[in-house]
Amino acid sequence: MATKTLISCEEFEALALAEKVSPWAELIDGEIVEMAPGGWEHSYVSLNIATIIRDFVRANKLGHVGTNEAGIHIKSELPRSRGADVVFISYKRLPKGSRVKGFLRVPPELIVEVRSDKDTWAAVEEKVADYHRTGIDEVWVADPATRTVKKFFRNAEPVIVHDGSDLDGGAVLPGFKTPVARFFDEE
Repeated sequence: MATKTLISCEEFEALALAEKVSPWAELIDGEIVEMAPGGWEHSYVSLNIATIIRDFVRANKLGHVGTNEAGIHIKSELPRSRGADVVFISYKRLPKGSRVKGFLRVPPELIVEVRSDKDTWAAVEEKVADYHRTGIDEVWVADPATRTVKKFFRNAEPVIVHDGSDLDGGAVLPGFKTPVARFFDEE
């Protein structure tokens, strides 16, 4: 039986930045796990969400918004590094003008993941738990199949916001409000 070579978050980051692993890979318990790139629906929904949040964040001078599988180290028993679809991190946690080379080491306030048809809810909830372990306050999971957004809070029960309703930013994005449909409709 072959033994597996486990690597650290830092080793994985170095490989990712040197483009020696797929941009759609994550580190799970020390092992590189390749993922398939998202399809068209995943891409335009991610872009819609990032644009809507970025426009609000810029207008209110709140912080930074990133996308495109932004790398985040998860500190747990075994090393994990995840790639987030959309990230919001305030100027309080990452001051304006800060330049980050490599993966984030400061936990964002908000991550938004776009669920694809191949994602099981068990896998999504495992990823959400990883994010919460690293200090991320909220994770929103946008599900194009049901046109819902499930809001996962670090210390409270999740809430589902349905198409036809407005999604608010709560404590992480005070004053933010948008119809859920804007996340899913081609603009």
